[in-house]
Amino acid sequence: MPVIKTTKPLKISRANLALMRECPRCFWLYKNKGIKRPQGYPYTLSLAVDYLLKREFDGYRERGILHPVLTDQANLAKAKLFSDSEQLTKWRNNFEGLGYYDQNLNAELFGAIDDVLEFPDGSLAVVDYKSSGAKEITVYDDYQMQMDVYTHLLEQLGYKTSRKAYFVFYIVDKNSGFDGRLPFRGEVREVGTDPSYVYDLFEKAVALVRSDTPPPHHSECQYCNWAAHHKEL
Repeated sequence: MPVIKTTKPLKISRANLALMRECPRCFWLYKNKGIKRPQGYPYTLSLAVDYLLKREFDGYRERGILHPVLTDQANLAKAKLFSDSEQLTKWRNNFEGLGYYDQNLNAELFGAIDDVLEFPDGSLAVVDYKSSGAKEITVYDDYQMQMDVYTHLLEQLGYKTSRKAYFVFYIVDKNSGFDGRLPFRGEVREVGTDPSYVYDLFEKAVALVRSDTPPPHHSECQYCNWAAHHKEL
């Protein structure tokens, strides 16, 4: 158990955990010193698609029916979109999100989600929208961890989960022309979720943030390697 040096709760996001797994030093610098990695170009198109999809899914939620992209999934025939719109709005908020406070660690783990499915037995499953111009769909390790963390968060809040999650990929159809509009086709991917490792990862992140000593340079991190090289010049 890490030694707590402050009464102020520490906030750890799902993205923070992904950064720590990729490079503990970059994570420590960001959370302790506010030193961020250089920012790339913003994914403004993906953000726009995400915004439009939330509005579209909410329209179907208000009508009490599934979005058409989900209706072709036989295992979702009896599912429905999560009906508590007020709660979902909080869970979607980047600064609040789906999260819980751990009293022993004096820390909060959280993450913003896109949507949630509810099944007849009361269990929930997170839905995440992805837009892509790639030819094939790939569920990356970071995507999988994203859903494992969300499942963990739901269970910590007392919700029953199906231990499944759903990615709704919207892929640009490059064979349909343009004419001022991007043609998308939707595909759904179901993944099993395993939240069993998430708490240990969260605990490790909290301990690392509260450590006075930064981790060593990560040999596989391009940012650490760049910084180490230019420090020697």
